[in-house]
Amino acid sequence: MKKILLLGLSLFLVGAVAFAQGRRVTGIVTSAEDGQPIPGATVLVKGTTVGTATDLDGKYSLNIPDGGTVLVISFIGTTTQEISIGQKSEINVVLQPDFQSLSEVVVTSYGDQSKREITGAISSVKGEIFENLPVQSFDRAMQGRVAGVQVTSTSGQPGGTLNVRIRGVGSINAGNDPLYIVDGVQVNNGGLSGQGSQNALASINPNDIESIEVLKDAAAAAIYGAQAANGVVLINTKRGKKGKSQVKISVQEGIVQPLNLYDVMDASQLAGIKRVAYQNRGLATSGSDATYGNPEDPNLQSYDWLDALYREGRLSVYDISVSGGDEKTTFFLSGSYTKQEGQIQMSDYDRATGRLNVTHRPTKNLTVSANLSLAFQNTNGSIDRGNFVNGPFVAGFSARPNVPIYNEDGTFAPYPSNHLFGYNIVQGVFQELRSGKTVQTVSNLQLNYQFAPWLSWTSYFGLDFSDNADINNRPSTIPVFSSYGGASVFTARRNTNLNTNHNFNFNKKFNDVHTVSGILGFEYKGSQSDLQTATGRGFPNPTLIYLNNAATPFSVGSSFTEYKRAGFFGQAKYDYDDRYTADFTLRRDGHSRFGEQNRWGTFYAVSAGWRLSSEAFLQDVTWLDNLRVRASYGVTGNSDIANFASRSLVGSSGQYLGQGGLTLTQLGNDLLTWEEAESINLGLDGTLFNGRIITTIEFWRKNSQALLFNTPLPTDSGFGSITRNSGEVRNQGIDLDVQTVNVVAGKFQWSTGFNITFLENELISLYDGLDRIGNSLIVGKPIDFFYTNEYLGVNPANGRAMYDDGTGTGNFTYVTGQNTLDYKGSTLPSSYGGLSNTFTYGPVSLEVFFQYQFGNLATNSDLYNLANWGSGTGNLLVNQLDYWTQPGDITTVGRPFEGGQEPGTSNINTFSTRLISDGGYIRLKQVTLNYTLGAATASKIGMASASLFVQGLNLATFTKYNGIDPEANSIGSTYGAYPNARQISAGINLNF
Repeated sequence: MKKILLLGLSLFLVGAVAFAQGRRVTGIVTSAEDGQPIPGATVLVKGTTVGTATDLDGKYSLNIPDGGTVLVISFIGTTTQEISIGQKSEINVVLQPDFQSLSEVVVTSYGDQSKREITGAISSVKGEIFENLPVQSFDRAMQGRVAGVQVTSTSGQPGGTLNVRIRGVGSINAGNDPLYIVDGVQVNNGGLSGQGSQNALASINPNDIESIEVLKDAAAAAIYGAQAANGVVLINTKRGKKGKSQVKISVQEGIVQPLNLYDVMDASQLAGIKRVAYQNRGLATSGSDATYGNPEDPNLQSYDWLDALYREGRLSVYDISVSGGDEKTTFFLSGSYTKQEGQIQMSDYDRATGRLNVTHRPTKNLTVSANLSLAFQNTNGSIDRGNFVNGPFVAGFSARPNVPIYNEDGTFAPYPSNHLFGYNIVQGVFQELRSGKTVQTVSNLQLNYQFAPWLSWTSYFGLDFSDNADINNRPSTIPVFSSYGGASVFTARRNTNLNTNHNFNFNKKFNDVHTVSGILGFEYKGSQSDLQTATGRGFPNPTLIYLNNAATPFSVGSSFTEYKRAGFFGQAKYDYDDRYTADFTLRRDGHSRFGEQNRWGTFYAVSAGWRLSSEAFLQDVTWLDNLRVRASYGVTGNSDIANFASRSLVGSSGQYLGQGGLTLTQLGNDLLTWEEAESINLGLDGTLFNGRIITTIEFWRKNSQALLFNTPLPTDSGFGSITRNSGEVRNQGIDLDVQTVNVVAGKFQWSTGFNITFLENELISLYDGLDRIGNSLIVGKPIDFFYTNEYLGVNPANGRAMYDDGTGTGNFTYVTGQNTLDYKGSTLPSSYGGLSNTFTYGPVSLEVFFQYQFGNLATNSDLYNLANWGSGTGNLLVNQLDYWTQPGDITTVGRPFEGGQEPGTSNINTFSTRLISDGGYIRLKQVTLNYTLGAATASKIGMASASLFVQGLNLATFTKYNGIDPEANSIGSTYGAYPNARQISAGINLNF
């Protein structure tokens, strides 16, 4: 059967033979598995482009050029061989099967594990996949690459934060972020700065990363117990290898461009629709003309606010690394600098990083390793999200086009006080300082002592430390700040996270078929955060921004918070003859966040695997390389709530009898304990046709129980709510990952990677038997949804907005209310994933990568301002000009009416499905074209290898969403979200 398959594959072969003068070498390439000839195997003369492909009988014939000394023979699914030519004229080659993809080491939990042994749900992303991508953080590089993991770029701010969800959203009031571990250090994610969006994970240079492992189910993550309910992301940075030192240099330059900006009206268009709105309300058009201009005036000037705000930014990335070592010591040393300008003026990000990873063996049994990193990040940000007048993504589109941006002398012109509070957004962007500077280290020290080949002891110490300094200066040159002489707000944040663990590891094989391994250990983590802030007002000169120059110390503030966690853990594994595998994990954790009576929790997981392909009844199935089934069950914990959520708290309440006063601010709960995630996972792994197809499919369910829930209290209690354990949320779905090599034909190869996740989210129960809380949580529905009015369009008879009347009869109404509200759909996607295709021909490769999500609704709050049918006070979308004018008109824009509410109707900006659209999209996320110099050419110029590349990110988006960016607007407030940008860059990699 294999012979027939190989003959079929040979139909795809195209000859790619480079002829050169010299003697001829012939031979046959066969498989070590069955002795069959391999058609389509590549035979190359090393260091040249001279090569050929074997024919249908595995034979080849090749002219060897002068200087050719070594043949390189390769075929997908087999190990590449290099054979010295010497004086031979016939060279026959037997290629061995390559099971590297199955035997490669995956760094999991507190030890390494072969991929063949894993019984839990673990996905890996190798660093080479995202190496040289112009992204500032590794979480962005995971997007669309891992089944079961949804990564959403909620801000296009350079260096901005992302939203990562592993197998759904399981908590209502507690956190849903996974646990991030960098070389064993448990790091905080989220934002470091309050000025712009600055990602804590961006301190790790993506080019320093060797691999990312994502632990998705309880069997894989339970050893982390208290932190693993939302999954675990393990980041392993590069290490040196013994041998000759290697130097790598990468340089990249590019541009950053805005995507799909709104098309807004010019001055004449806005003046026209505003005059109609005034007329329809019976107001004198003189009022409209005075504010917006006369639409009939041929001299009415229009000013382009967007052109003044947006730009084509520049991108620069520079990397250098040196690695090597000997028998006792290996090292990896790297440095990088990244600079990216945002699509908005004055918005930018730069980062400098340094890393030193060292491993030393002072004695035969003792190994000491240290990973030291330091990163400096600087963000100059823009207001991101929120309906704020100083937010360029709100005010820039709303600014009236008849209002000048600059005076004739080039100074900033005043903006009308009856709109945007008189704030000239262009002046604000250029003159209001919003700066965040952060220094961060994620470092560790590890000692490992090998008592015996089967027993070792490991002690580990990790530190995640960051210092942040923010400045927000609002100078008196901006009119809205001039009344108090301008202001400066200084904020200092310090975050310190320490974790240490100490454990025994054992691994022993008996009678060549029984392998027993395990871990037994203890872990401690402490986290502290403190903040100081001070505001000064009244500066004598706008160039003086520091507090010592302020006339008035306006306000000061400070806070401190901390938590501590300790745990004991154990894991035991058994493997019989590489066929049957069983794992058991147990962990006991205590956390200071929980009630005095319930601080400790127990978490566990059991899993098993069966390699069917090792059984005798499948030995004759020659096209099957590997087939394995897995199953797991376990319980993990979530403690991601406020540090003192279980405590009764008091707070300052001004003064009492001339003294500082205190009052109760929070009701405590001594019974508060862990939120638990109970998960089950069934998986099937398969490798077919000598590695041509590698696939994994997993069926899973995760029930989040005893939710950490802010339960409302009666108003006469004096408190709004209390945190308690109540409620249940279910996530269930299917993860599918397929990697294929579609064509191998001489120098040409085409491979595909595809992953998709199907997801269902449902609220199973609430507290005290309730089936709903208002219109925000309903049992049987997803935990995040739209419950609103159904917009039916514009009535052709009168131009008014119609809404479903809620009776189920199909009738409409002009007035909305509680009776017209209904469930419309979820904001959570029902499927998401990625598709990549890589084409290689000799030294040229092309990768095309798409990322997608479907099945979710998304709101666009920008439409409140920009699509209000001419009823507001700012600029509008051009499509609003297609408004209703007379009975019979069929249009999507109704009758303009100043103020937005005609008698007998609801205001046009009443929330309804008019502001909601399909949030699904397909995005051409990455295209990379790479050319690699031949080894002979590179060596002539003193290098081991060199490559040139051109790439683009976010090149195109296919969507029905009615806003700028369906990705940035898929989570949270959609007012003025900072959209993602298009990036195009070119670079060079040099290896010495």
